[in-house]
Amino acid sequence: MAMSNRQKDIKAMLRLALTTAANHYQYYHKAAMGAETPKVKALLMVLADEEAELMDRIRDMLATGITEELEELSQTYKPEDLPDEMPFDLSREETDPRIYVCNQALKNEVKGYTFFLSIAARAKSEIISRLFEYFAYRKMGQIRKIRRVCETF
Repeated sequence: MAMSNRQKDIKAMLRLALTTAANHYQYYHKAAMGAETPKVKALLMVLADEEAELMDRIRDMLATGITEELEELSQTYKPEDLPDEMPFDLSREETDPRIYVCNQALKNEVKGYTFFLSIAARAKSEIISRLFEYFAYRKMGQIRKIRRVCETF
């Protein structure tokens, strides 16, 4: 059975999301291996694990479809929810490597969030738009985790 153009478009967009998540995973994993502070290392490993989980979900979507994720989004996501993009104490960034790492992680996740939302806004397909809103929603969760951990420094 031939794949429809819509199915091809969805698969192509899922591959784009998978590549983005893989790049973020590599960044966090590499940074965690070089981190000297246990809390920073733990934060980076949690973020790497989140990206690995997202990669697994995307692979699952490539194999089985996107219905479950779109259902989750419709039950939990409110478009008016926005992540807090404010960097942590910039005056401490040069002297406290924890703050530097927190700001880099925050910047990385905000870029991912913005990237996914921009695709959602420009998508010609409602399904692709909702799919990338789902990915943005996942990034918002990661931003909240970064804030929770880094506010303790």
